[in-house]
Amino acid sequence: MPHYDPPDLRPLSVLLSDLGKQIEAYRISRNLKQAELAEMAGISRSTLARLEAGNGGTIDSLARIMRALEIEDRLLDVMPDAKLSPLDPRSDTGKARQRVRKSSEGEASEEWSWGDEAP
Repeated sequence: MPHYDPPDLRPLSVLLSDLGKQIEAYRISRNLKQAELAEMAGISRSTLARLEAGNGGTIDSLARIMRALEIEDRLLDVMPDAKLSPLDPRSDTGKARQRVRKSSEGEASEEWSWGDEAP
């Protein structure tokens, strides 16, 4: 399956750079040096510097930084709750979906019509 990126999406490198700038700004607003925050988070200073520069990192490192900054509760705000969707009628059943089921190829083989077309 080919991957499609809409033209209005910002490149991932830009998003990571913006995230790094936010981490750096938050650290500075708390009057912390990189070495201090890294120690509080249990990561190396170079890992923190890499994240702040937008050069990648792990979710574990990000979670540790957010915990050290006492904002770990915001980490779950990154992803919306998938169980509650007003557009998905299955979400109001009270049961969480456990697996993915693709429609079979035979179901979508016929073209849809109103049924009032002349033969």
